Amino acid sequence: MKWTNGQLEPSNNPNAIQCVVLIAEFKPSEQNSYVESDFVKLGKHMEITLNNMVPRGVTNPKVFGIPCEGRNLCTFIMDIPFPKIYRMINVARINIFNNIDQISLFPRLLSHLICLKNVALETAAKAEDTVVAGCSTLKPPAPCLPEYWLSDDSCVIIRATKKQKK
Repeated sequence: MKWTNGQLEPSNNPNAIQCVVLIAEFKPSEQNSYVESDFVKLGKHMEITLNNMVPRGVTNPKVFGIPCEGRNLCTFIMDIPFPKIYRMINVARINIFNNIDQISLFPRLLSHLICLKNVALETAAKAEDTVVAGCSTLKPPAPCLPEYWLSDDSCVIIRATKKQKK
């Protein structure tokens, strides 16, 4: 692996901790998945991300998802309110403008994304506080939720093919 100012050596390897709080997918409206819907894929990624945040000790973790297909943008928030229950909330569904005649959609889009950013920053700040506290005590933080609250089960949802009309 090369860096812009030289080569990464094991002695220079930073002890970084990655904590994902947002998952986004942008694609044209013509491209559809035939095995699993994008909603299911997003939910699975958000569940895995939450499962990674809980053992690190992040309190009340929330993960955010933004699938954008064509001009339609949706936003989701996922948390764990009860054991093995992952709550995925559709916060908003917004149309993105593509010409100057639709500029009236811009304030709603901007205000919604700013609100989402503020909630995501709260989760990021909690994650940072947890990491800093763990570094100062040199002990890994205790998980914020009991381990039995997490679900490692995975499922595959297959979309039924549409029957042809005769």
